[in-house]
Amino acid sequence: MKKLFTLLAIALIGVATWSCSYDDKELWSAVNSLDGRVEAMEKAAKQANSDLESLRKVVEALQKSVTISSVDKGADGYTIHFSDGTTATISNGKDGANAPALSVVKDEDGLYYWALDGTIIEVDGRKIKAEGTDGVTPQLRINPETKEWEMSTNGGASWSSMGVKAEGTDGDSIFSDVKDGETEVVFTLADGKTTIVIPKVSASGFAFVFPEKLPRGATNVENYFLFAFGETRTLPFTGSVTAVDLMNLPQGWSARINPNDRTVTVTAPAFGGTYYTEGILSLVAIGAKGETALASARICAVDFSDPKGTFVLNEGNLSSDNGSIIYITAGGQVINYAYWRMNGSELGNVAQDLFISGERLYVVSQNGGNDGILVETDARTLKNTAKFGKEELPGLSWPSHVAVVGRTAYIRDNAGIWTLDLDSRTLKAVAETKGALKNRMAVVGSKVFVPASKAILVLENGLLTEKISLEGTVTGVVKADEAGSLWVSCSTSPAQIIKLSVSDYKQEKHTLTAGGVASGWGATPGITAKGDEIYFCNNTSTIYRHNFATNTTETLGDVKSNIANWGIIYNMPAVHPVTGEYYYNTIKGYGWSFLTNDISVYDLRSGAPVLVADYQNYTHFPAGVFFTAAF
Repeated sequence: MKKLFTLLAIALIGVATWSCSYDDKELWSAVNSLDGRVEAMEKAAKQANSDLESLRKVVEALQKSVTISSVDKGADGYTIHFSDGTTATISNGKDGANAPALSVVKDEDGLYYWALDGTIIEVDGRKIKAEGTDGVTPQLRINPETKEWEMSTNGGASWSSMGVKAEGTDGDSIFSDVKDGETEVVFTLADGKTTIVIPKVSASGFAFVFPEKLPRGATNVENYFLFAFGETRTLPFTGSVTAVDLMNLPQGWSARINPNDRTVTVTAPAFGGTYYTEGILSLVAIGAKGETALASARICAVDFSDPKGTFVLNEGNLSSDNGSIIYITAGGQVINYAYWRMNGSELGNVAQDLFISGERLYVVSQNGGNDGILVETDARTLKNTAKFGKEELPGLSWPSHVAVVGRTAYIRDNAGIWTLDLDSRTLKAVAETKGALKNRMAVVGSKVFVPASKAILVLENGLLTEKISLEGTVTGVVKADEAGSLWVSCSTSPAQIIKLSVSDYKQEKHTLTAGGVASGWGATPGITAKGDEIYFCNNTSTIYRHNFATNTTETLGDVKSNIANWGIIYNMPAVHPVTGEYYYNTIKGYGWSFLTNDISVYDLRSGAPVLVADYQNYTHFPAGVFFTAAF
């Protein structure tokens, strides 16, 4: 098996691996010519990275011993559908000569690692995994000066030459044949002798049934079942089988098969201090003709209250999709459409703000619809506990932000601030709050602090109790780590950072010596903070830091070069109050270019920003970044 797998994986992941979506000879001719060289090299690198990602999917599918559900043959090749809901694309084509010989190798620990010329790749003494949640897919590019292939294993932060020129002539196809049989799929390699046989789900169609109805306008949706810790769910499967048994279940989980109902009742482990766990659930069945079939699905349990976790709220595209929540675990697993996965329903259209108060999480949506203008969920599970639709909140006009104290929600809209009794569902306008800015509110104790042009409004018990005047327009109000304090950014000239006492409203003002604190997007604060360090970017790709303890401002660096499709910063970045990592949301552009996007994460401990993660193409107009530990 190791030999066969290595032969499969040793496919040269250059421009033409498994691809016939372009003419290979013409492409390499363009690379070697002066005219069109840059365009050709970009196309080659894009294809190489696409093929590399497909290879990793095959690696993980084979390592999990899943079967093949179906094979779709098209003009350009084959799409392989695995029984765990994942897919891999194998395209017809030519193997470009002199492309880097990337492969995977099974090491002594039983795991697969990326290899170059048969030798496992090591970066800083660490082997690069090709599977699992902590696996990495290397990135490839062609250096326009040297025309050599270069590789990055840290999301594009640094590149190293592979010593291979990106030029050559036609080669042989990696696969000479793919035969889709009733019980197996046979891959024949280029030598015409070596074959790889992967079992196929029987004709009975034995497989888990995933939701057919996806969120409106959904993209990048993986098939898996998401649980809260301790939750029991009934998962359906399909197929004309005579017997079904449990083949594999992750440690701590329990399952009971109900063959007559074609379901398996699964219970996630109780919470035990780990905020995320996952594994593979596999069933084995006997078909009517005595054939064996396997159905597998990834099952995951999550607790969203992890102080090291991160939320990204999506507005959604006004005309084509709704609000949604992305959750990034402390280990870097991305759960997109988290609210939908936990509830089977969607947030309202144009979600704008998220707030956590005690054991509840709230999301306000500008246009409502679906689950309403305001949604209340359990903060640990995201299970919906209350919905407030337009018919219950008729006085609101384009609501944008929410803050909660006890059982009272403070909602900002175009008319000012409103209070909503979450139990009686009574909505009331707060007098003299017209002019409240479209920006986040902050809560300390029983007080709500609202940015309002050149002032901060202080609300308590549903009333305006204080109006704090400032020298310039407020661009951000952020709760400080220090008890009883707020950070305030003010767009004076030069800009100011103010430490505000929430008890007597005394202001300690610092003037910035670099950068600025324009909010850029009015929906999010122009500053973000961890301890006494306040970070800001002035709506640019340059990160600045002001140390309030020493009253010094420094420029940390520009991060734009890390992201190939950096176009627009969509709502302001934020620093994690626990890890200190800095999160940017960027989109390539408007129109449908918003679907090309990045959540890029930077380590700032050494001063200069270091890219540590780049989560690509998950956002749909991100409304902001939120952390449980910040509330």
